[in-house]
Amino acid sequence: MKRDPRIAWRPALAARALQLTYPAMNRFLLLPPEVEFATKPVAAPATVRIPTRHGDIGALVFSPTSEDIESQLADGRSPPVHMLIHGGGFITRYPLGEGNVARYLASELGCYVVMPDYRAAPQVCHPVAGEECYDAYLWVRGSGTAHGWDGDRVSVGGPSAGGHLSLGVALTAIERGAPSPAALSVEFAPVDLTLPNAQRTSPRSRPVVGKALMDLVMNTYFAGADTSLPLVSPALHPALDRLPPTLVITAEHDTLRDEADRFAGALERAGVEVVHRVFEGVDHGFIYHRPAGPARAAISLIGEHLGSAFRRPR
Repeated sequence: MKRDPRIAWRPALAARALQLTYPAMNRFLLLPPEVEFATKPVAAPATVRIPTRHGDIGALVFSPTSEDIESQLADGRSPPVHMLIHGGGFITRYPLGEGNVARYLASELGCYVVMPDYRAAPQVCHPVAGEECYDAYLWVRGSGTAHGWDGDRVSVGGPSAGGHLSLGVALTAIERGAPSPAALSVEFAPVDLTLPNAQRTSPRSRPVVGKALMDLVMNTYFAGADTSLPLVSPALHPALDRLPPTLVITAEHDTLRDEADRFAGALERAGVEVVHRVFEGVDHGFIYHRPAGPARAAISLIGEHLGSAFRRPR
């Protein structure tokens, strides 16, 4: 088993076990037909290779319908593109786990959706995944002509670890003077890793993100990392006021809710255009399983937020 030497063997083995079991768990327990909300037939995703400083990574590309592509081209613009960064605790690698969101966005917004399969623990530690996602973002922006999308209208977002990495992409672009995403979507994400896990609480006795899982994350992908660094804890970044329009979704029973709620408040006080919604009665990852009502509302909100940004003149 490949293991970053900063990760001890016991957490590395636990992370590898999670990697091996997660795809099957996802197929059997998540993404039931009730949470598929696309109203148009979206083809199976294509696969591409994206060069990064750490080597090529794979990515899935969901395309709009041919009718939507032709309609947008007739109006003088190529379709926009959303880079959807999958979750999984910085450990699992299963982009198709976000398939219902990708299909909805391709169908209802007529956008392309690119889902990079970044490297994760225990094979790598911070900052590899973040650097690969940022390199993938630059590739998306520079590949419009080759792939038929508008490289000037690129949004970024994702759930959980993907939300954290999406913030890292936007904040790195700010640091380096690169073009910012058109919009951000940050769904039930960890944003302040300086917090001790004891402060992450839930009214549920067995929340989705419990102490054992957060300990595993910290002992694998973030092994040895300085949690006060702004790309480890995005909530501490000094340039939050320069973020693009940002959607922050949290769940009432999620142990990550409080830090993300505070983060949304900090963005609003900094003058960022923020949409913040707390979904009641649900836990982490609720957009991938029953009940369908909260999942539909949250995915629709993501679509509305991104669609509004895509319609703005750039």
